[in-house]
Amino acid sequence: MEIEPGDVNAVFGTKMPEPPSQAQQSWGAIISIVVILLMVVIGAFYAWGKRVSQQQQTYSATTTSTSY
Repeated sequence: MEIEPGDVNAVFGTKMPEPPSQAQQSWGAIISIVVILLMVVIGAFYAWGKRVSQQQQTYSATTTSTSY
């Protein structure tokens, strides 16, 4: 029995997995986009909340230091 250079089945004894169908590929892309968008939105809310808290600290520090 002669083994062809690209014959994976003869070397490993298993079949190569089939490539995903077009529907599976599109679902994978949609799920990836949704996950990335969620990460961006969560990061934006985190940064916004941090900025708001810093501004509140600055505001409270300036209002308490000036007394009449």
